[in-house]
Amino acid sequence: MIDQIIKKNIRLLSERYHHDVLYYEKVVAIKNEKNIIEIFSQIKDRVSITYNFEEGIEKVDIQDIEIYDLLIKIFRRKNLEKVNLSPGYPLNLADLEEEFGNLHRFEKELIALINTKTDYSFIGGNRVLTEFYKNILILRDDIGSSKSNVLNISNDKI
Repeated sequence: MIDQIIKKNIRLLSERYHHDVLYYEKVVAIKNEKNIIEIFSQIKDRVSITYNFEEGIEKVDIQDIEIYDLLIKIFRRKNLEKVNLSPGYPLNLADLEEEFGNLHRFEKELIALINTKTDYSFIGGNRVLTEFYKNILILRDDIGSSKSNVLNISNDKI
């Protein structure tokens, strides 16, 4: 069973990249005019993801913490090519601290975005490209060595 926080993050991430999400008993379906993606819950923290590419359907079995990396790559692809997971660990708060130097200052900026009810802001970064979207942080590694990640500010175990 896919965790509720992960489902919420998937919904917000999909919305950010202009995809619709449908929830069924055993599958989460994501689609737009180009992409068709299905996420099936497997045992424990494993999921199976199928998505379309130019020559058919690709199936990938991954850990649930890798969902965001794969989805972001599918959402951002220009053509219908196959995508691969980045080799490293998912980006996290330690990477943000390394990127921005002072998490206290970063936290103040986040609080300002939340207090002004801002839906979207590209926060920036050199290596860790950071976006704020409806109380989630979308972290992408500009050089592709670490996996992209989504942190839910309101209720995630960060």
